[in-house]
Amino acid sequence: MKASQPSRWVICSVLLCCHFSMGAYASETTESSIDKSPMQLSIFSQKLSFFLPNDWKLAYTQREDGMFSAEFLPQVEGLNNWSSMVCIQGFEGMAVNIKPDDFLDTMVATYRDNCSGEVIYERVDNEFINGHQTASAIIGCTRMPNTHLNGLEINFYKEPQRLSEIGFYTAISGEKDLYLIHKSLRSNEFNTISTLVEKKNYREFMSAASPFNLN
Repeated sequence: MKASQPSRWVICSVLLCCHFSMGAYASETTESSIDKSPMQLSIFSQKLSFFLPNDWKLAYTQREDGMFSAEFLPQVEGLNNWSSMVCIQGFEGMAVNIKPDDFLDTMVATYRDNCSGEVIYERVDNEFINGHQTASAIIGCTRMPNTHLNGLEINFYKEPQRLSEIGFYTAISGEKDLYLIHKSLRSNEFNTISTLVEKKNYREFMSAASPFNLN
């Protein structure tokens, strides 16, 4: 994909890459009490540093057509049964074409098309990471569709299981490339009034993966 032509499929890939698998029920522990280790990924023109709990693993990584993706899960979970995930993505050359705020807005527009319940989209204050502009938001769906199960050879439920998903997303405008960091949870179906991630607790929710650095 050319940087001058950021297409809709790139935005869709943000959703599909990190929302493809059937999730188990989330049982998130207090992140501040978890031991964590530093991680660093070289993604196109820069290096992104973050943290992961010691009992997590790299479950999937891919780099092609100007997009990089890496998915991290608890050791006991897999891509077909995750309840908690950290996803790091990079989009080559996109920083010159779209601002982090607009990237999240565009992503959520596609997210709405793929959510069979209500969409949660709550922006939080923008910050800077090593001088790079960011945009962050809490994004979720009260009822995930089951269409993402097509092609998977699994049979966890005899009847469709209603699951919800919510996460915290940060888009970062690098020197040339755009980066997206997010942590998501899958759980029993919730509603827009009572969610697992809110403005009052998102910093604690992200504490096992933060702080972030982009150099």
